[in-house]
Amino acid sequence: MEIKIFNCKRCEKKLWTSYHKLPDNTVVCNDCYTQYLMQTLDEINDKQAYDIIYNFVEKYVKKIPPDMIGDLARLLKIKYNITIDVVTLSGILNILKSKVEKEENLKKLARFERDLIKDSSKDHLCDICNVKLPKSEFDYSMEHFGRPLCLTHQREKRASPHALKLYDALKKRGVECELESFDSNNYIDISIKNAKLYIGIDGEHHYLDPEQLHLDLIMDEESQKKGFATKRYALREIDEKLEGIADTLTEVVKQRVKKFQKDKIFGLKETDQNIPNTDEKQDKKNTTDYNKKDVINNKP
Repeated sequence: MEIKIFNCKRCEKKLWTSYHKLPDNTVVCNDCYTQYLMQTLDEINDKQAYDIIYNFVEKYVKKIPPDMIGDLARLLKIKYNITIDVVTLSGILNILKSKVEKEENLKKLARFERDLIKDSSKDHLCDICNVKLPKSEFDYSMEHFGRPLCLTHQREKRASPHALKLYDALKKRGVECELESFDSNNYIDISIKNAKLYIGIDGEHHYLDPEQLHLDLIMDEESQKKGFATKRYALREIDEKLEGIADTLTEVVKQRVKKFQKDKIFGLKETDQNIPNTDEKQDKKNTTDYNKKDVINNKP
């Protein structure tokens, strides 16, 4: 890292500060470099390699061996078709390291709480928050994460940092939402089920890679068939306009929930109106039968 006056090639800011070089030697500022790392991490997540990276950081959280980073880069290229240089990968590992360290602190507090409670029961508890786990949830967590985690912390572990930012902002505003909910064959970054709204938070490749864009459109169409609208945000939008996005979504969610509740009420009323009145139907039948008898009795 060098010190120099320069123009960032991405945002054109003129800064006297440290700068970074992308793999193509483009010079960018710290903010744009972080944005680049997050976009790369988003692509890694899309190619189902996020858990590999995260578990690597967990294993070497105290000190990451430099030679192992090269091995990890080779694994990503061979098995997951992700080409990434060691410098970029190191930056991504540092981002995840802060997330892992935060989780480790929560685990320590959870252990401290268990010691104070001195619960002698054999219930399975979440490693982070001490919530009791159903056996099925415990078994799934042990199989996929290697330790007991409640559904909330399973989702938080799998979620991208940007999804977590928006999720936390929405929860603070009282929005009922879920991280990493599963819909058919896809994970949804954030779902707001009572508003029938899915939120995707995407890196640049979602807009620049034709194959990825095609997959996203198919997924959105499938969600639409199930009655769910999809709103997608770029990583940069979350970085620069998080509070405004959260405020807007909160208001839209209120409007959608109100609309669906109203539709449900009127839908029930309409259904009631369409149910035939049995007594009225019987009266009509009796009248018809009576008229038939008159016709028969008055036959010439």
